[in-house]
Amino acid sequence: MDRRQFCSLMFASSLASSVAGCATWMDRSSGELLRHQAGKTLAPANQSPQSIILSVEFHSIQSSSSDRVASMWQWVDEMVLTPSRRADLAANGLRVGKVIRPDQFKQRLSEMAGPRDVVDVFLGEADVASEVAAGSRRIPMRLAKRYELPLRQPRSGSHVTMLRNKGQTIGKTLQDPQYLLAITPSKSKTASQIHLQCRPEIQHGSMRQKWISSDSAMRIDTRRDAWSLDWLDIEFAGGKDDLFVVSASDPAFGLGKEMLSGVSADNVQEQVVVLIKIDRLPEAKL
Repeated sequence: MDRRQFCSLMFASSLASSVAGCATWMDRSSGELLRHQAGKTLAPANQSPQSIILSVEFHSIQSSSSDRVASMWQWVDEMVLTPSRRADLAANGLRVGKVIRPDQFKQRLSEMAGPRDVVDVFLGEADVASEVAAGSRRIPMRLAKRYELPLRQPRSGSHVTMLRNKGQTIGKTLQDPQYLLAITPSKSKTASQIHLQCRPEIQHGSMRQKWISSDSAMRIDTRRDAWSLDWLDIEFAGGKDDLFVVSASDPAFGLGKEMLSGVSADNVQEQVVVLIKIDRLPEAKL
């Protein structure tokens, strides 16, 4: 099957999906479904003034020299994390920071993206262009509520994941693993900022149902088992329009490679750079 036939097939599938209904994002803490279409979340009409909105972009890097990849970090402040946390992330192939020159940084990302034709754009919007996440979306959030941001498609079959924790190498064999960031916003010490905890997590195995109790009711929660990597928590404190980056090390290895790299529809190895921007803060209570 050539690219034109594949694109026609995916267009038909996409049309059928649009007739059946929109895709959904799940707020695991409350069961609330956040509907989105064409890769962009639709904010509810009665959006609370206390809500937060994050804008997330996934930028794929297909082929670049190491010098060019390294050069984009001149516009990033990596000191927003503690030295010990930066060391833990680096030992697992992850690099994180706050972008201080967004225009220059995004321009460099664009230069490393490689050529894209109409078919590439269509496949990217349909989330089938690559094993890693693509496109952009706006995510309404609430304080203290957990949200899951998938970074790549689930890997079919049994895979061994190796990690570094406190100088020790640990590993697990996981079935159909999927890598994501579990994001939880909370109040910051400064009124003009919020605190974001982004915890790397690996979901795996079959879907399970269990009852979850709350102050008002009982509900059924359906999810897979998760390996939550709390010693790799990425902690950000930021205000409106602040931009943060999560990327794999160069060359990619370890958890960073597993989470943020994959193969495109053209069988090209690529890496994704994740940008998280704070679009809206909760309104101050009078």
